[in-house]
Parts: sequence; structure tokens; C-alpha cells
Amino acid sequence: MEAVKQKSWTDWQVKDLNNKGMVQIAVNAFNNEDSDGDISLPGSFKKTLKENFGRVRWFLNHDVTKLLGVPIKGYEQGDHLVMEAQFNLEKQLAKDTYQDYKLYAEHGKSLEHSVGVQAIKYDIDESKAVRKVSEWKLWEFSTLTHWGANENTPMLGIKSKDELRQLIEEMANNPNYSDSRKKTIENIYETLIIKPSDDRISYEDRIIKI
Repeated sequence: MEAVKQKSWTDWQVKDLNNKGMVQIAVNAFNNEDSDGDISLPGSFKKTLKENFGRVRWFLNHDVTKLLGVPIKGYEQGDHLVMEAQFNLEKQLAKDTYQDYKLYAEHGKSLEHSVGVQAIKYDIDESKAVRKVSEWKLWEFSTLTHWGANENTPMLGIKSKDELRQLIEEMANNPNYSDSRKKTIENIYETLIIKPSDDRISYEDRIIKI
């Protein structure tokens, strides 16, 4: 059996978010070729959701030491795999991530997400160099707080440096963030806004993962 893969899809969206820490997110798309050349077919998650959902975890950035809360329900709906989950708002890490979701939602934006999966059943179309997966085993899904590898990712939808500055300043002034998260935001502001003109620093080196 293949190793667990982490798969990202750049069009993930928050479907619903309430004031009690519940979130509903679409974490995978069907009939969509990903960067590994895999296409998830409708129904490919039904077996794992039925038999293994109790073991599915929700992490921050695929870090197994950073559990955000508990998955409540998972199901296929239309062209997406949807997860409903409850933040553990007794943990500062979850509180900070929850505030990120709320702020981005207020600006019509969304954080990205990713899943950790193993292919169980599939057919390979060698002519198109794609693998059509009819059954996945789902181990975890993650909220991502960093930029995706694709610079055109809609994670932030930043159109200009002024818009980025405004968003970071609003994050820094949010009273619901912890001191450690605010310090990280200050570092991001300094790296991306105050010192962006240093040509010796590559774009990748400026990216700070929150």
C-alpha cells in the first residue's frame, strides 16, 4: 500500500462558520486532476467515511502535534468532500486559527486545506498519465495557514501590497489573538511590507508560515 499523501486543492472554501466554533469546509473536489496526476472519482470517500471516520483527525498544517478540534461529520456532496468539525476553543491554537477563519470570511476569502490519503482502488490511464482513484483511505485533513506552492492560489486573493498591509494590520489589532500569534504577525508585516525591496531575499524566503 502506498504511503500517505498530502493533497491540496486551491479552490477549497469555507461553507459555514458559526460563533460556537463549528466550521463546514469542502476539502476535496471530484473529477479534478491534482498535482500528482490523480483524479478522485465520486464515491471514492464513501467507504472510508463509513468505516474509518472515527480515526480521522483535524490538524494544523499536517502537524500531528497540533490538533485543532474534532471532526463531527464527513460526507460527499455534489462535487466535493465536505467536513464538519468543531474547534476546541479551550486551546489557544484553535482560538487563533478560528479567528483567522473569521477574519478571512469577513473579507470574502478562505484559508486553504489539504488531506492526507492513501489510494486503495484505482485505474491508470497511461495515455493521459493520470490515475483515476475509485477508493481512498482518509487519515486526516488540515487547515493551512501558509501560502500554497502555486503563486496564483486563491487562498488570500491578495491583489496589491496595500490590501495585504490592511489585512495584516487588522490581524495584528485583533484582541482575540494570543500574544505569540501577534508576534508572528508582526514578523510577517516586517518581512513582507517593510523589507520587500531587498533583492537578495527570494520570494520563497519571505514566506513565513503562521
